[in-house]
Amino acid sequence: MIRRLAAVTLSTVMLLTVAACSGEEEAKRTKGPVGSAFYRPPADLADYDHGDVIWSRKLDGGLGLQKADVDLVLYAQQGVGGDIVATSGFVAVPEGPAPKGGWPVITWAHGTTGMADSCAPTRSEAAVALPGSVSTTTTRLQRWLDSGHAVVGTDYEGLGTPGEHPYLIGASQGRAVLDIVLAARQLDADVSERVLVAGHSQGGHAALWASSLAPRYARELDVVGTLAYAPPSHLSLAAEAGLTGDADVPAAFVAMILRGLEVAYPDQIPVAKLLNPRGMKLYPRVSEDCLLDLFGSNGFGLAPMTAFAAKGADPDLVRGKLDANDPSFPDIRGPILIVQGTKDTTVPMVLTNALAKAYRGRGLDMTYTKYRGAEHTNVLDRSTKQVTTFTETVFAG
Repeated sequence: MIRRLAAVTLSTVMLLTVAACSGEEEAKRTKGPVGSAFYRPPADLADYDHGDVIWSRKLDGGLGLQKADVDLVLYAQQGVGGDIVATSGFVAVPEGPAPKGGWPVITWAHGTTGMADSCAPTRSEAAVALPGSVSTTTTRLQRWLDSGHAVVGTDYEGLGTPGEHPYLIGASQGRAVLDIVLAARQLDADVSERVLVAGHSQGGHAALWASSLAPRYARELDVVGTLAYAPPSHLSLAAEAGLTGDADVPAAFVAMILRGLEVAYPDQIPVAKLLNPRGMKLYPRVSEDCLLDLFGSNGFGLAPMTAFAAKGADPDLVRGKLDANDPSFPDIRGPILIVQGTKDTTVPMVLTNALAKAYRGRGLDMTYTKYRGAEHTNVLDRSTKQVTTFTETVFAG
């Protein structure tokens, strides 16, 4: 009788413990504030390691993703200055039971939206990025969810959260892309350690950097492959061409690159020697407006950089720091797929050709495919079949 009573008591305690743990886990998943307060972290982040969840809650609207549980997450990452900062992002897990071994993960790095907090994908509506890019990206992410992958995505350091965004600074972006996976694994035990790192445009740059950092920064993750759509590279060459007039590089992009360097290297970027008075007057808008506004008539418009460059602007003033953040130099383990549209005017094919040549010269396991007639955004759709095969292959390996 005593044994039966003890067994019943033990079972009851175990059930209560499980219920309590489940309640604690649910509280952890929903304790994040609503509205813009979600993006304001605690003042002291000393107790957090990179990849730790700060808080989370269900994401209203789910970014348009269907048949998935989508959470908004505030998580810790190592920032551009080496300290722990708070970064926002999302975690989307397919509905239903996870497969054996857990959900394989796609960590997605988004393309350029701007540098102001309002430009963060989880905070903004569709009108912050290049036309068509939001719906095209959503379609791509939905395909991965439908094929049984968890999909996570970072907003990047300083985009939506305190501090400024270090635009196209490799280590900052790469860490953000990796740490959102670590955070997802804290939120959901069914999220596996096997990861495909993928991104478009700015995100292609971030994806290449993330994969190069993973063996040292996130050793617990198994990066099975890297996918980069139209990744910016050889930025010092692009800056030189824009400042000297050898190519019509959009001024808004060059201004954002300069601001990203300023964020990463305080008091080391002589912007006043690179921009003329007209450019200096518009320059603060880079930190205030999203991409479409920067390209608007009240911003830089579609004018080339030469319209805003100082006379005799010397690209050597920033060459070294641009090269230090170029994705053509780091080593990357595992298979890489780079796709590029031949009609891309945002990231010209000549730059991606040079990136592919650099990777081949170092013997990296890379496939480079150029899609004839494809532009910067629709290359995501044009490459669907190849990307599906690549995804299946790397996770099967």
